[in-house]
Amino acid sequence: MTQAELAKYAGLAQSQIAAIEGGKVNPQVRTLQKIFEALSGDLVIAPKPTKPLDEILRGRARGIALKRLKQSMGTMALEGQAPGREVFLKLLEKRTNEILKDPGEKLWNKKDA
Repeated sequence: MTQAELAKYAGLAQSQIAAIEGGKVNPQVRTLQKIFEALSGDLVIAPKPTKPLDEILRGRARGIALKRLKQSMGTMALEGQAPGREVFLKLLEKRTNEILKDPGEKLWNKKDA
């Protein structure tokens, strides 16, 4: 199918089809729907996470846990009571798991970002 034919069936200008094909414009969803309908197809837009959801949530919970632990560890360090690295990592993992299990936790609060 030529650009002119596609434009006719889709109810668009041939120059618009050329601009889309050439990457010169970002078409609106309705324009893409018209093009796909003219090609006897359906336009399907589906979200696709860049990584698994559980990995995204764990990373967010770990960030919150790390921020909270650093706050409390700062005070402990001033008093000479800060735990070693291994203990800190275990505490971090424990706190991360607690955050993930708590339905009241808000993983997307700006104050915890």
